[in-house]
Amino acid sequence: MTQVSTEQPKLMNRWIIVIAAVVVQFALGAIYSYSFIKKPMMAFAGTADDTTGLLPFAFALLFFAILMIPAGRLQDKKGPKLVAITGSLVLLAGVVLAGILALPASGSIWGMVATFGMIGGSGIGLVYVCPIACATKWFPDKIGLINGLAVAGFGAGSILFNFVYSYMALDAATLGPTLIFAGLLMGGMSLGGAIILQNPPAGYKPAGWEPPAPKPGTAQLSENWETKDMVKTKTFYLLWAMYVMSAICGLMVIGNFVPYGKKVDTFLADPINAYVIVLIAAVAGVCNAVGRIFWGKLSDKIGRLRTMTILFVVQAAAMMVFAIPTVYTWAIFGNLVYFCFGGNLALFPATTRSFFGAKYMGLNYALVFTAYGTAGILGALLAGPVINALGGTLVGYTIYFVVFGCMSLASLVLSFITKAPARK
Repeated sequence: MTQVSTEQPKLMNRWIIVIAAVVVQFALGAIYSYSFIKKPMMAFAGTADDTTGLLPFAFALLFFAILMIPAGRLQDKKGPKLVAITGSLVLLAGVVLAGILALPASGSIWGMVATFGMIGGSGIGLVYVCPIACATKWFPDKIGLINGLAVAGFGAGSILFNFVYSYMALDAATLGPTLIFAGLLMGGMSLGGAIILQNPPAGYKPAGWEPPAPKPGTAQLSENWETKDMVKTKTFYLLWAMYVMSAICGLMVIGNFVPYGKKVDTFLADPINAYVIVLIAAVAGVCNAVGRIFWGKLSDKIGRLRTMTILFVVQAAAMMVFAIPTVYTWAIFGNLVYFCFGGNLALFPATTRSFFGAKYMGLNYALVFTAYGTAGILGALLAGPVINALGGTLVGYTIYFVVFGCMSLASLVLSFITKAPARK
């Protein structure tokens, strides 16, 4: 008589998934180095307008957010690997095409918008949700920490690409080769991590772990909300609004960090001292990455919403002081804004996962994440009129950053009225 084996199949070490997720996100994080190529982009387009210079960045953020919606649905159905590999190839193509387009050293900014922004941003959007949704399924016991780790690479990616862009993209003539190299580098890294991603088997739980008992009237980790039900809750819209107003602070500091620094101090504006800005920006990348781990881990201990409340207070204060134009406030409080901004990218996916469950996490968080793309476009559209109205002076930057600091305070108010959803 043939005996049926009851031995369970050997599972992949779940920390390998985390490493792959970090590698993928590290490649995608090149988008945060945009302030280093903003001036070469403007020189390529023959413009001195700040809004024009931010357009490729803004459209990359917008398409990043938009493409996360189909990517979330696809990865929920097909798994993370196929979607992440496809997105990696799209990202590679978009940035390399932008580099090829830039080889003549002059042209239309809309060519950069179409390639770097729309195609490259679409690639990021296709990839981004896959490692996050995948990694948290392997770690239902450490959702905040793993979200933080998974997206820490996204913040840290700027460290490498700050150096690449700073020392290669010096002007319009060097923009093309720089983008070709960067596209191949980020595409190759993303592909390398994407091929490792895979979901755990259905019903997977870490050894010795049981889901915590739910509080009365609140969502629990085992409760999965379909997207059509999620969008009927007030919680979804409050999360979305908080995300827009909080993310816009960090995104607009990131997009203007280098130009603002050069305005603040003539020492930083001297090309001979470029290494100083590169080093401080590298520290900012570290703060961005560490912030994701710190805030994610803190939310595991004290709760998602309570952690958001603390983050919004710190971020608003940092924005207000950052707006004071001195080299010390630029360096210290700019890095604090990066640290808080990183927390947004850990807290909002973790909160979506905690409130609405794991099964539909890909599509659910993709819809929440449209707030991020909205923040990018809104910030870019506000940047030019405010800064240019005052002749690109420090006063324009000061007003600009104070306005966004107030938005973080608005997020703080919403955090007090946001509650976990309950079935009716």
